[in-house]
Amino acid sequence: MLKAFKYLKPFWLSVIAIIVCVFSQVQCELALPDYMSDIVTYGIQYSGITETVPEVISEQTYAHLAYFMSEDDYAIVQQSYTLSKTCTISKKEYSLDNAVYVLKQDRADAVSKVIMQPFMIVEMMSSDEVISQMHVDNVEQVWQMLEANPTMASQIAAQVSKKMDGYTDENLESAVRMMESQEYASVGLDMEKIQNSYIYGKGGVMLAIALLGSICAIVAAFLSSRTATGAARAIRKDVFEKVESFSSEEFSHFSTASLITRTTNDIQQIQNTLTMILRIVMFAPMMGLTSLFKVMRYKELAGILGWTVVGMIVLMLIVFAVAMPKFKISQKLVDNLNLVTREQLEGMSVIRAFNNESLEEKRFDKANSDITNLNIFLNRLMAVISPVMSFMMSVVTIAIIWIGAKSIDLGTMQIGDMMAFIQYSTHVLISFMIVASIFIMLPRASVSANRVFEVLHTEVKIKDPENPISLPSENEPVTFDHVSFRYPHAEQNILEDITFTARPGETVALIGSTGSGKSTLINLLPRFFDVSEGAIRIGNTDIRDVKQKELRDHIGYIPQKGVLFSGTVESNLKYADENATDETIERALEISQAKEFVEQMPERLQEPISQGGTNVSGGQKQRLSIARALAKKANIYIFDDTFSALDYKTDAKLRSALSEMIAETKATVFIVAQRISTIKHADQIIVLDKGRIAGIGKHEDLLKNCTVYQEIAKSQLSQEELEK
Repeated sequence: MLKAFKYLKPFWLSVIAIIVCVFSQVQCELALPDYMSDIVTYGIQYSGITETVPEVISEQTYAHLAYFMSEDDYAIVQQSYTLSKTCTISKKEYSLDNAVYVLKQDRADAVSKVIMQPFMIVEMMSSDEVISQMHVDNVEQVWQMLEANPTMASQIAAQVSKKMDGYTDENLESAVRMMESQEYASVGLDMEKIQNSYIYGKGGVMLAIALLGSICAIVAAFLSSRTATGAARAIRKDVFEKVESFSSEEFSHFSTASLITRTTNDIQQIQNTLTMILRIVMFAPMMGLTSLFKVMRYKELAGILGWTVVGMIVLMLIVFAVAMPKFKISQKLVDNLNLVTREQLEGMSVIRAFNNESLEEKRFDKANSDITNLNIFLNRLMAVISPVMSFMMSVVTIAIIWIGAKSIDLGTMQIGDMMAFIQYSTHVLISFMIVASIFIMLPRASVSANRVFEVLHTEVKIKDPENPISLPSENEPVTFDHVSFRYPHAEQNILEDITFTARPGETVALIGSTGSGKSTLINLLPRFFDVSEGAIRIGNTDIRDVKQKELRDHIGYIPQKGVLFSGTVESNLKYADENATDETIERALEISQAKEFVEQMPERLQEPISQGGTNVSGGQKQRLSIARALAKKANIYIFDDTFSALDYKTDAKLRSALSEMIAETKATVFIVAQRISTIKHADQIIVLDKGRIAGIGKHEDLLKNCTVYQEIAKSQLSQEELEK
């Protein structure tokens, strides 16, 4: 799978943009729990009050602070507060009917060390519990008693200080904020307005952050999809170009069905995984690791999360170990299904002719059932992950609430902090769930990537030379010089010591029994295979010293089985030369005897041709294939048993027209044929028998001195035809 990443190089700017967007999205996601915690803690629980130093004090409270403070401490308070009818709380300015003491902005730190405990005592003195304990009727009487007996204030301060020694900082800060709320209400501030202002402010920031995070997520998703699709397009292009360079030896290693699967299904798997890696795999570690740092602030709860993560990792490893071998089998089963389907579709007429529909249905059902059963197993295996992970998340949430509630009760944690921890824990667990799903996808993608790069890394046996030689533009003799050939891994040669020369303007025919090596020999000329021994030369140039493209530009090839492509008659004829003129096409149609039926078509040259040429007959398809090659104006033409699909009358007309063209262009023509009537007028007839030349000469000479040719002739021609 790592090899696929090199295809991301052209998209490096997009990759950087994706990383930036994902990082920004993570930061936005992780900022939201803190804001939610602030809204719950400060906005709801403390009515919008965030500071632990009272920003506004009534004149009465200001005076009462002196009872519980030393002269030096009270002097600090006097320096820190000023009398005013306006105040600022949480950056919002408020007006009051009566003057109050307002904290100076630069004095908060100085006064915080001396005012907290005295302020709490003053506020506590107004409570019903204190009034009851001091056996008075109202709070005014409490202050009258303290004024009459100053030592009582010192005793109360000592008792409160002793009691507060067991409080945590969170307890004290919480108590101060609650008392600040009471104080602000007593001086006439609208606490509902302060609370709403804080909640709306924080809520607005949350909405802005959520919007920014959503935009980053959308941009990252768009860019990751586009980048992965572009990389898949490049891989698909490279695979197709690689397959185009394959010789028949490489094609024998990969089946057609397998190449189709690798080009479609396997590359699609790579594309999906690249999308996940760019979009989610980067997101999950960023989110998970950052969330882990966040939850470490709450040490009493972090252990729960740690054990859950360990459990998830163990589950992922088990699933990974079970799934990996199955994914390898899965892709092979897809190959097999494609192979069976392709064979059945191509051979449908044969299947129907032999009434073997039920047999093929069973064969398809087996291939289909094999892949279905395996996919069901894999889907069930992956389906286990989601409920197990969800169960773990639910258990973690319950444990957090259980332990967090005790901490809240003890005053060591705020409600908002517990809610934030739940969210951070959820982020961590979801990140591991994403990683788990990636671990399931990666084995399959890895298998697919290996299959694709197996094609890309296949060494092509037939290569262009490092220092190619150009062929002359004019036609020159084609020489087969002691040519021998054997298929890869074969034990013996298919062709043995083939030597002959075909001169410009000559027609060279090859004939022999089935399996004698006729098509193999002729396929050596365009380098579909390379000779094992000897050499093939055009003029004095070995064809192995010429670029394959240049060599094939000099050759017009008509295969044994006519092949047409979807499009029109004209597009198929111009397939050999897209710059072919109308006169050239007209001439090619006349020579190939295709003009007559093409002109009878409703749209003539623009008549649609379906895939594989299924809307024309076999003979018409073959004549159009011949016309396509003739439209190329090549120096060498190869007819590989092309005339066998034509009737005798069309065959004769075509050969007559072809002879006129050869005489005019001085092209060299190679004809592989089964019928002697097709080749009897050739300049040279090469008779092959078991891969060796049994005779070379004209028809009349071979009838006299070649036993193999005589046997073929006697099996095809009457006695009268033999004596002519």
